Amino acid sequence: MVFYIYCVFQAVSYFSNVYRCIKNSRISSISLGDSLLYVFRGAKEFSPGMQIDIPLFEILIVLYITFIITYYITTDQKAVGKNILVISGSASGWWLSKYITMLLAVIIYMAGIFAANTIVGLLMTGSRFSMSLNITGTEAVRIFLQTKLELDFNMPLVIILCFVCLVTMTGISLLLAYISNAVFGFVVNLFFFIVSICSMKWFFFYNYFMTIRIPHVYSRWPYGLCLMLAINILLVAAGIIYSKKKDFI
Repeated sequence: MVFYIYCVFQAVSYFSNVYRCIKNSRISSISLGDSLLYVFRGAKEFSPGMQIDIPLFEILIVLYITFIITYYITTDQKAVGKNILVISGSASGWWLSKYITMLLAVIIYMAGIFAANTIVGLLMTGSRFSMSLNITGTEAVRIFLQTKLELDFNMPLVIILCFVCLVTMTGISLLLAYISNAVFGFVVNLFFFIVSICSMKWFFFYNYFMTIRIPHVYSRWPYGLCLMLAINILLVAAGIIYSKKKDFI
């Protein structure tokens, strides 16, 4: 509920600005795609001598979700969760169930972001709001993202990449919490997130969670997608191998 409330506040803040722009005739309409482009906007590339641009909303999404997921798996290795694990006799199956739970949790949280922006957009802008994922125009992008983007990119693909990236981030935290502790996974994720802010390279996959970087990394999305999928396969395999060697008793 805390996460959903936060998403609503973020959506209200965004659509308040949208409403003012519509009233001032700066833009004529807005779409769900526009709002999601803003939600996952991320930060401009940081370089020495410039003021660092901190993507607060994205960082809070990552930190909150990874905290909830890693705290869950840590506590589930105790008490009732541990009894179920021992009785089932399949530590590998237990790990896979945790990974699937993590995947479902990320889907639910992403759905919450979609729902908050859709509902608030309809309530605050009425018929000027479209549920299309298409971007309405360059002016909306310029006003809200403070940058220029070519509008020939595939917004549904961009959202899929954001989702896969979030799954990968959370999967890393999940594995590290499993083999070490939740704090370690939390710190490692934050570290790689900050590294990605400072370099817009396609292989720093956290960049796919920042749509403002479309001109720099999304052009090489097949490589980024394959990299993230490979990382998830390795995470699952590492968890299975660790489960077979760990003494839960």
